[in-house]
Amino acid sequence: MASHNIQTKRDFVKVLQYVAEGDTVTTPANYGAAITDPTFITVGKVTDINLQPDIQHSDTDVLGNEDVIDAVKTMENYTFTVSFELTGIALIDYAFSASGGGAGSIDESLTFMFSEYLDGVENFTAMYGCRPTTCTVNLDRGVWNATMTFICKNITLPSATSPWNGQTPVHSSETSTATLTHTDAGADPFTWNSVAYPESRFSTTVTRGMAVQAVNGTAQIIYCKASTRRIDFSVDAFVKAVTLETDMLAKTERSAGYSISTSPNDDFAFTDCVITSYSRQKTASNADGFRESITARAGGVSIT
Repeated sequence: MASHNIQTKRDFVKVLQYVAEGDTVTTPANYGAAITDPTFITVGKVTDINLQPDIQHSDTDVLGNEDVIDAVKTMENYTFTVSFELTGIALIDYAFSASGGGAGSIDESLTFMFSEYLDGVENFTAMYGCRPTTCTVNLDRGVWNATMTFICKNITLPSATSPWNGQTPVHSSETSTATLTHTDAGADPFTWNSVAYPESRFSTTVTRGMAVQAVNGTAQIIYCKASTRRIDFSVDAFVKAVTLETDMLAKTERSAGYSISTSPNDDFAFTDCVITSYSRQKTASNADGFRESITARAGGVSIT
């Protein structure tokens, strides 16, 4: 058996990067449209990319034959998931921001691209008409990590010819900006009802429902836009009072916040929060401080 040139992480050439397609709620015709001479922005310190094309077909099963005699393609659905260490909040804000915000919000669709060596030749992949459907951001006394899933109009097959061949795109390189860590948030980054609670773990997830326009006559979707927003977060806090448990029992709505960074000053601001689950465990063998864990549903969120 002959050997061949296998692919590793060193074969990535142009890191995952994106450019805005503009407010495609206001101007739907620009959704998924190719951008001339784009200037790209680096996603962050990417640790994982998972492309998920879902190409559907219909089998032909007829009388007089025991076998399936044909298969015809009917639909093309595209999504991808990326995990990365945060160096800023610009990309995750596309997921968390409310609809109606225009540029820089969920209203603005994105084009992504990266390149990689396949058998020693640089190949380009582009993703057009991308909007985030989920985003999870977490911190566990280390670095800020994010995982985002995007729905796309199209993900191209890797090609040695760049989609911007003959143009002058400005590609970004691996960022030299340091990954955000828990110390960037300053002291007591978590607040519940404007009261600080010391904690050791934080995670928040936003899920965006998408209204998708898929029509007869074309295999790909031709448009999508956000229709719903659901937010939750969870915290492991050191026990200091009975407030969190009391609010869970009463289902009292509160505000909450979590500082991402103090320079620049970026904070999650949650509104109308209801604690949906609560637990506290006290173990004799635990030499650390006792903690209480909550999960809360937020009515709204912004990054300020």
